[in-house]
Amino acid sequence: MSNLDNIIDEILQDAKNESEKIVEDAKSEVANLVGKTESEAQKNADKIIEKARVEGAQSKDRIISNSSLTARDMILVAKQEMINKVFELTKEKLKTLNHEDYLKFVENSLKTLDVKEDSEIILTESEKKLAGEKLFGIKVAKETVESGFSLKNGKIILNNEFSSLIDLIKEDLEREVSIRLFS
Repeated sequence: MSNLDNIIDEILQDAKNESEKIVEDAKSEVANLVGKTESEAQKNADKIIEKARVEGAQSKDRIISNSSLTARDMILVAKQEMINKVFELTKEKLKTLNHEDYLKFVENSLKTLDVKEDSEIILTESEKKLAGEKLFGIKVAKETVESGFSLKNGKIILNNEFSSLIDLIKEDLEREVSIRLFS
């Protein structure tokens, strides 16, 4: 039986060798698979990290841009408030115009207006008291204005109050006032 034992031993040895080869091939296959998976996982991780870096930079840029716009808007609002304050102070200063300058203003303005025989001039309270019944040959009205004057021609009133005149030219002068204030 020794032949049979030799054949069996040989078959067992071949089976053992084949099994070891299969195990080695499997280990090699597993190692390759693990290597590929790790490489793929690293590539995915690198992509995720790069995407997060780009998104973070974009987010930072947006925040900086928004902050810059907000700051610029705040400056513009403050400048506009300052310009408006200049016009308001001008209106207040014109309300306290001295008598001589007030009369010069009224006289010069009347030269450009259509004054009719039945016209009435509406003055400020203080100027009305100083003027009496007529000013520059025009009847002084019973009504008063806050500043400047108005001319009443029948039912038509020509408004020359300082606040109205300032409001009328304000838009044209804002740029010049801005240049003088902020340059």
